[in-house]
Amino acid sequence: MPPTDKKPVPIRLTTERFLLRSLELSDATERFVSWLADPGVMKPLNKPTSQLTVQQLEAIIRAVDGIKNFQIGIFERRSKAHVGNFYASIDDIHQTATIDVMIGDTGYWGSKVVNECRAALLDHFFRVRGVEKVIGRPLVRNFPSVFNYKTQGWHLEGILKEQWRSFYGEGRLDQYQFCMLKDEWRSRRQADQAKAKPKKGDRKKAAARRRS
Repeated sequence: MPPTDKKPVPIRLTTERFLLRSLELSDATERFVSWLADPGVMKPLNKPTSQLTVQQLEAIIRAVDGIKNFQIGIFERRSKAHVGNFYASIDDIHQTATIDVMIGDTGYWGSKVVNECRAALLDHFFRVRGVEKVIGRPLVRNFPSVFNYKTQGWHLEGILKEQWRSFYGEGRLDQYQFCMLKDEWRSRRQADQAKAKPKKGDRKKAAARRRS
């Protein structure tokens, strides 16, 4: 069941390459501001560009409650560089969550950041936050995002036809709805772990190599 104390519990997770944590006021930087003003970053999400100040961005971060709504920064562990954010909201009544992502540093596009980090978030929301279903809604024309959902095994539930008006002169845009269910994600993780586990013969060969 969902947590009942209703106190903010910051998110802090690690993957092989990245740290995921709830955004702090110190994360409101000119670097972050520049992403929101970049049409190349915002157009795939169909978000209008914005000319925010650092102080305005701090106010946005401060307004997130950390109970039902989350802004989660993606930081490279080696360089500590802030490369993007996840945005998540939870519906406690129906035990669902909706997750969106923005990779602001375009140098990380195509480097499998999203699925590596989203796997850790799925683990967290299913195990810790009482969620039974997670929803993702990329635009149909956002091909890299759609590719990531499909390769991670999400189910396509449907197409929302002409759901959004484009901020970039493209008329109306279709949107996919993908979902991941808790039990299906658990089964997928177990299958992945079984594949990664060394077979008995492989362990013997490795031990023999170490002795030689």
